[in-house]
Amino acid sequence: MANKVVVAGGGASGLIAAVFAAENGAEVTILEHKDRVGKKILMTGNGRCNLTNMSDVHGKYYSSDDVSLEKIYDTLVRFDAAKTRAFFQKLGLYTKEKRDGGIYPVSEQAAIVLDVLRSECARLEVKTITDCALTAVEPDRHGGSLRLVHYIRQAEEQKKLTAANKKDKAKNKKSEIISEKKETMRYDRLILATGGKAAPASGSDGSGYRLAKMLGHSIIEPLPALVQLKCSGDYFKAVSGVRAQSDLTLYIDGKPAAAETGELQLTDYGISGIPVFQFSRLASRALYCGRKCEVGINFISCLSEPEQEFSDALMKRHSEKPVEELLAGLVHKKLAAVVCKKEGIAFGTTVSQAGLQKVCGCIRLLSDFRVQVTEANSFENAQVCCGGVPLSEVDKEFQSLRCSNVYIVGELLDCDGICGGYNLQWAWATGAIAGTSAAIKK
Repeated sequence: MANKVVVAGGGASGLIAAVFAAENGAEVTILEHKDRVGKKILMTGNGRCNLTNMSDVHGKYYSSDDVSLEKIYDTLVRFDAAKTRAFFQKLGLYTKEKRDGGIYPVSEQAAIVLDVLRSECARLEVKTITDCALTAVEPDRHGGSLRLVHYIRQAEEQKKLTAANKKDKAKNKKSEIISEKKETMRYDRLILATGGKAAPASGSDGSGYRLAKMLGHSIIEPLPALVQLKCSGDYFKAVSGVRAQSDLTLYIDGKPAAAETGELQLTDYGISGIPVFQFSRLASRALYCGRKCEVGINFISCLSEPEQEFSDALMKRHSEKPVEELLAGLVHKKLAAVVCKKEGIAFGTTVSQAGLQKVCGCIRLLSDFRVQVTEANSFENAQVCCGGVPLSEVDKEFQSLRCSNVYIVGELLDCDGICGGYNLQWAWATGAIAGTSAAIKK
């Protein structure tokens, strides 16, 4: 008898788990509480879908302890980026590699990634049930039972529509839920692939943590990661929209914790951009633990010895220029104005009027501009979460050690990667390994 495998969640890890389970002979059903599967896939890589990354994975992932990190790296050896590329090529999706090792569809369309996964699920006769919430799991020796709620949308009740009404319906696909229907479903193996809490509009609403706790798992507090950071300061609105190639250092309780280089984006509430995203999970966790976080920004990393560049000779040559105009040759004029204000230099003050000491003070500030981080931005803005089910509570096939016949995969686990396709690779790897095991385990 084929194992009856139910996959809770139709995201990246859930879809690939369903494919691998079905390929290995299981009867598979996907439960998705949104009106369609794969919504988060469509959002990845700014709609281009950075599938994975060919670079070395070491140093690209975070977890709560070194043992868990070793488990992550072991997993990513067993199902690596090359296997991900081969899997998608088998489905008819060709990929290309960029300079940073990132792998994208040749078409650079996230939609094609979802299309080939849905097509493969259809070919393998995977059943997909959308608008369906899993509310409880009742395990037993042979598998267990699931309590489900099906959401009935208004559009499903209106079967007889005129041509005009059909046109109106197409314009308003997000029809309201008007009723619910409860159901109980049996499973032999259950794969929890519900995602975390990041980008809840895509379906990651945190419900998987509740289900995991029902089954006896502990949860490391999920926090936003790959996210913008909010900072204190009354000048951010004045520099909102400014972008600058910068070196950034994250300080936790006054000690350097991480360093990144790249394009910084200043917003009306703080800082954003890829370099900020890369260490945001460290800031998020530190702030949650009540620690002090600040970021030092070097806006003039292009200068190796900035103060020497502003020698007496240079000052004399530009002595009649307003200081903000002199600095605007280095940085955005909005930023130059903020720095002048911080150094107590009034608008329009010339270089000679300000003096060498004041101008050099501006240069020092631009090379180490400190901002106090007050909080990470919300889950709505985060790409992934940090925290989740500890990796010590699942085996190497991602079967729960607290509840037999249940698997936990993807973002629901305490693993998060930096930008660059690493989080999707974790989803593909854990889903493929768990799906195979769930199908063949007797």
